[in-house]
Amino acid sequence: MYDCIAGVYDLLMRDVDYVSYAGYIDGILKRYLENKPDIVLDVGCGTGSLTCAMRDLGYSMIGAEPSERMLECALKKDTNNIQYINQSMEKLDLFGTVGAAISFLDCINHITDIKKLQQGFKKVSLFLDPEGLYIFDLNTEYKFENIYANKLYYDLSDDVSYIWVNNYSKKTKICTMDISYFIKNDDGKYKRYDTCNRERAYSDKQIIELANSSGLELIDMLEDSSFDKPRRNCQRKFLIFRKKR
Repeated sequence: MYDCIAGVYDLLMRDVDYVSYAGYIDGILKRYLENKPDIVLDVGCGTGSLTCAMRDLGYSMIGAEPSERMLECALKKDTNNIQYINQSMEKLDLFGTVGAAISFLDCINHITDIKKLQQGFKKVSLFLDPEGLYIFDLNTEYKFENIYANKLYYDLSDDVSYIWVNNYSKKTKICTMDISYFIKNDDGKYKRYDTCNRERAYSDKQIIELANSSGLELIDMLEDSSFDKPRRNCQRKFLIFRKKR
C-alpha cells in the first residue's frame, strides 16, 4: 500500500509530531503499568519515526512492518536499541514476549479484513507479557461519516501538493482513498505519486469484542492526545487494552 511512496513518506508526514505522541504514549504506560516495560513492540512501524521517538525516551524497541520499502527507510535512521522485523500484525512471530505494544496512525483501520484483525489481536496478545498493554489509535465512525465521507480534499504547497478523493460506503464501512501527491524535485519539476488506500470504520463494540475474544480487555478509551473521555464528535481516539490474566 505504501511501497510507492515509501521514499517520500516522511516528507508527506512532516506535520505529525512524533515526539509529542511518544510523550503521550509514555504517559499512558506510566499511568497504567507499575513498572516500565523492558521492550515495546511498534506494530506497523512504517519508517520508524515513532519507534525512534520512543527509543529516545529510553525504551528498547521492536518495530514490525510488512512493507520492505518502508523498513528500508527505517533502517537508514539511527537503529540503536531498535530491532526491525518484516512482519504484518497477523503474522507476528517474536522470539519472546514484550511488556507493551503500540500501533499508530490508523494501523487498525487499515486492516479492513475483520478475520485478519482478529488474528492480529491474537498475535499481539500471544506475545505480550502477563498484564502487558496494547495501545492503539483509531479513526472513529464519526470521522468516516462526517469528515472523510465522499469528499474531495486538496492542498497546494510549493514543495508538496495533493488531491485526495474519498469514497465511503456506510453499508460496508469501507472508505477508499485515492490520493495523488506531487513532490517537487531538486530541478524544480514535480513527480507524481498515486496511492489507493482503504480503511474500515470500526465501532467500539466491534473492536472490544474482537479484542476480548483474543485475550485482551479494555481498560480505557481516550480522546486523541488527552486523558479525557472521547466526545461524540471525536475524530481519533486511543484505546488501551491489557492482556487478561
